[in-house]
Amino acid sequence: MPTPLRYELTRNPDCGRRSTITVLAFSPKGPYLAASNLDSILSICLTSSGETLYEVHVSGGVSLLSILWTAHNKCQLLCGLGNGVVILVTIATYITVTGFHTHDNLPMECLSISGSTVVTGTKSEVSLWDHSGSRTITPPPSIAMNSNSEVIVTSLHWAWTKYSDNTLLIAYLHHSILFWDVREAKIAHFFHLKMLVGAMHISPDGNTLVVSNLNSGFDIYCLNNCTLDRSILHPCHGCKIPVAFIHGGFAILSGSSLGQVSIWDVSSRTLLQVLKHEGNS
Repeated sequence: MPTPLRYELTRNPDCGRRSTITVLAFSPKGPYLAASNLDSILSICLTSSGETLYEVHVSGGVSLLSILWTAHNKCQLLCGLGNGVVILVTIATYITVTGFHTHDNLPMECLSISGSTVVTGTKSEVSLWDHSGSRTITPPPSIAMNSNSEVIVTSLHWAWTKYSDNTLLIAYLHHSILFWDVREAKIAHFFHLKMLVGAMHISPDGNTLVVSNLNSGFDIYCLNNCTLDRSILHPCHGCKIPVAFIHGGFAILSGSSLGQVSIWDVSSRTLLQVLKHEGNS
């Protein structure tokens, strides 16, 4: 009988822990861990030891709200700030920081990248950026049930779909999920959901979509036909709970409204383990 998957605590890095942590992100293949906090500090730690190698202090008390390691370079990352600025941090013999203004004084909470194209999302605005400039994506359509609701982007992901080999999925809190054909610059599909969408993630093989809703937990869909495959009950108490596929798509990692991290088996929908943080029972 196979040994059940179990995680054990190995270290407690102090990466960004002096204040409330806003986001964490491992670099490709995991040698570094980047963390940002509400004190406007970006910390980069060595995963193997937990040692803080670098710190970037953002002036003006502006919070760092999103982190994205660039896939083509493990020593380079993008950070979205609370004032609509995106900074590019490059780690070499020393750290260099450059930045560009994306959205006027809006919190930059969503970032994604595909090749040389970066997509930014904040509030109702989503833009594509590359060496030729920027393009704005058409807002999602409204229906009777959400016509009076604010348009708020919650998640961005790239996918290969039946509509296009370069499809951008945009999740909205009240307005479901939009499939945007980047090559044709048009809406390819609109995936209507009857719940509030807090986050989404796509499996490594690109076939499965998991959606974190603000009511009952997580819903798992076949991406190409948008049919519901199964659901995992995990009350979110109205919070936007992060969710991600791990272990090649065989398990799901999720947050909670109680300061805990849960690992779920996708096929059986069973809870494999709860990773508790200090101060939480």
